[in-house]
Amino acid sequence: MDDLETLRKRRAIKVILTDIFMGLSVVAIVCILVAAVAGWRINSDLTIQQNGLVSIKTEPTSGKILIDGSDDQHLISNARVMLPSGEHKIEIEKDGYERWEKTVKVTPGWLLRLEYPRLIKQNREKTTVKEFENLKFFYVSPERNTIIYSDGETTEWNVISNLDNEPKFRKINIKGIFTGTEEGDFKYKISSIDWNKQNDRILINVSDINEWAVINLREVKSSINLSKNQKNEIKKASFENESGEKVLAVIKDSLVRIDTSSKESEKVIDDVSDFITYGPNIAYVTTYKDGRSLIKILKIGDKNPTIAATNTDKNAKISFGLTRFNSISYFLYTINNHLYVFKDNEFPTGGGTKLNMKKIIDEEVGIIPSEVKISENSEFILMREKTRVIIFDTELELYHEYDYVDENIRFLDSHMLYRVDQASGKFLAWDFDGTNVRTLVVDKGMNDFDALITPNERYFYYIAKAKEGTTLVREKL
Repeated sequence: MDDLETLRKRRAIKVILTDIFMGLSVVAIVCILVAAVAGWRINSDLTIQQNGLVSIKTEPTSGKILIDGSDDQHLISNARVMLPSGEHKIEIEKDGYERWEKTVKVTPGWLLRLEYPRLIKQNREKTTVKEFENLKFFYVSPERNTIIYSDGETTEWNVISNLDNEPKFRKINIKGIFTGTEEGDFKYKISSIDWNKQNDRILINVSDINEWAVINLREVKSSINLSKNQKNEIKKASFENESGEKVLAVIKDSLVRIDTSSKESEKVIDDVSDFITYGPNIAYVTTYKDGRSLIKILKIGDKNPTIAATNTDKNAKISFGLTRFNSISYFLYTINNHLYVFKDNEFPTGGGTKLNMKKIIDEEVGIIPSEVKISENSEFILMREKTRVIIFDTELELYHEYDYVDENIRFLDSHMLYRVDQASGKFLAWDFDGTNVRTLVVDKGMNDFDALITPNERYFYYIAKAKEGTTLVREKL
């Protein structure tokens, strides 16, 4: 019996030890996997180092990736690769395309997304889409799928859609919407244009007569001249919602909501001198009085705004931007040349005298912005003063500052900007951070009109000079 009992105890101990060993093995495997995912690696000299993960995607795909001059890993885009922390030169090449390259900084344990490199085809098929005798204006929607233009000083405008395939043209006539256009002439200058999300309504300001109007591109009879209807001078206006049915406007130092269907209006906020919107959120600055002005944020529907900053300089130039990317909300403002950037999971609600967002940038920059734009994909906030530009990159949470020679800067797609050299007619495009400058068109490019790369990445549209007038050119990428 004693021998049997001893045998049972030994078996029990063996089972327990086996379970403990298996449990420790599972824990060890999990720890190793977690460490591997976090980028930890054992080097050849048996030292342990944490790497960073770099995700590389290109348009088009199948580009050969060289890292620090080597293709030893035989990487083809799209790919992910672990790299040691520090700076690395990434080069991408593909037969028949221009080389793309950039020096990037890899942070241990972090993912760096290089998901925007565009490989430009060298020999592209080119077609003339439309010829113009006297192109007055040519505007592209932020989503890059709709164009509106006028050939001559006329109220008969044209809309182009279906840019991803065979372009479709249709005419609209805005006669009588603006003062002095009853006879079919439109000799004014459009100083600003805002598109709704569906790209079927535009909000434009005619600076010559300072009139604002919402043009319904599908049903022109539903268009409305906001300035005539309000009987007051509108200082600034923008669409409130994606449909474009409601407009927010500054009238007599108040922010007013205008319903473009009922033509009724209501006051939203008192004491507003300037504002911007992003979704249901409004950032605005109050009028300067009692030795100060306030920068505030308010979510539409809330009664109490959050005070973000106090300005005590009567002559200060204030600008701001709101955006949301990768599920993080960003609020940016400048007072003269001092830049502040904040982030949080959400924009503030409920009001208060303190902005409860994390400050990530607080420093002086080289410009006093006169213009602020948000990229179509919400990833970048662009600030401009004359020929200098600052672009805040939400991905890396830092800004890039450079001079691009021209005062007219526009996004060609979500990540590239462009200008046309007026002397040579060269169409120059570059990545948002000022790198990878490429000549897309050798000559005859026109700087006064918008250009675009279609959302499906297949076509590049631009305006070029012709022997008589101008032409709309499409190149296949």
